[in-house]
Amino acid sequence: MTSKDSKETSANKRPITARELRKAKEAEERAKEQAEKKAATEEGALHNAEPAAPEQPEAQQQESPKREDPGDSPAEEAAVYPREEELLREVEQWKQKAEENNDLLLKARADLENFRRRARKDKEETAKYAAVSLVESLLPVLDNLERALAAGGEGDDSEALYQGVDMVYRQLLQALTDQGLSEIKAEGEPFNPHEHNAVMEEENDEVESGIVIQELQKGYRFKERVIRPSMVKVSS
Repeated sequence: MTSKDSKETSANKRPITARELRKAKEAEERAKEQAEKKAATEEGALHNAEPAAPEQPEAQQQESPKREDPGDSPAEEAAVYPREEELLREVEQWKQKAEENNDLLLKARADLENFRRRARKDKEETAKYAAVSLVESLLPVLDNLERALAAGGEGDDSEALYQGVDMVYRQLLQALTDQGLSEIKAEGEPFNPHEHNAVMEEENDEVESGIVIQELQKGYRFKERVIRPSMVKVSS
């Protein structure tokens, strides 16, 4: 070891004075204070560079905005609404068609019921007047019998013939009456064009005008139907 190193070692080993210790402590405190100031300055600069987001109103914080449903987009709504309108139109058309078909069904039922009613009535009418042709064909027989009775009653020799023909006449008339035949009243009755056939007119002061004063041929009614009107003479 040199003498120089011995001097430095001796210098390093000398005791530190109170003044030096105080200066060292002050220097340390200043360095610490400067470090704190620097850190505060850097933190302030960072805080100014990133400002805090402004506070939202309380109502806005509580109610977050609703996210739009992808299915409710205007494009999809525009595609859905025309389809709904088309379906509604189709429903209305089918509803109208159903009402028309229902009306046709009701009309068909009414027509069928009317047809059945007419068929029943025609059947009843046919059964009711089934013997009308027979009765009509026997009317001339009645006429001839009446004429024979009128002629036979004039002579005394024909009394037996008269009684026999009268019996036949009454039996035939009764049989036809049982079937529904009836005589039409004519003489003394007001003229009725539905029951009387006026072939002659005659002035008569004893009766009013339009009264049947003589029956020239009897008229007959089969049940409610006139099958032959009376041939009559009417006062004018």
